[in-house]
Amino acid sequence: MSLIKQLSLIQPFMVIGGCTLSLMACNASPPIVDNPAPDAAQVSTATTEAAAEINTFPLDELDIRGCGMTLWAPGTNPQADGVYLFNGLQPPDGSPKATMRMKVDGRLMPFQRTEGEGEEYYGQFERQTFTSVDGDLTTEVNSEVTSKPENSEVWGVKGTITVINADGQQTSVDAIGDVGC
Repeated sequence: MSLIKQLSLIQPFMVIGGCTLSLMACNASPPIVDNPAPDAAQVSTATTEAAAEINTFPLDELDIRGCGMTLWAPGTNPQADGVYLFNGLQPPDGSPKATMRMKVDGRLMPFQRTEGEGEEYYGQFERQTFTSVDGDLTTEVNSEVTSKPENSEVWGVKGTITVINADGQQTSVDAIGDVGC
């Protein structure tokens, strides 16, 4: 028998054998992995809040007036561009301790002073800590007097405002302003 004839007789068996080997490979066990994926209980799904955004607001949005501290962005006009915060000496009716207002994440919020350290001037301190009435935010205000004009009840100040959210995320801005009556 010729070689061609012999191959033609074997060819169908080769096709069947090849298909069988292919099917066995497809049904083979998956390879063993040395580092398996962590169990769902081991994966931390904790999320962190984004840092708060400190916004400005016009003074006519305030429900408190009088003597106190007003801070705004350096190089801006507080009447046209708004202010970062106002901390009055006298609380508005019905809010015995909430004397500070800030706009954070687009909401004008009341704060209570929880701590004051350093030199005191016009009811303010060099380092002041405030907590939002809802308890979600802490604001630290560090300031220093930059000018004490003669015959004036208003002094210039500069400083830093830092807002800390419940997750500990912080946002800080430099500020200038005034304090007095």
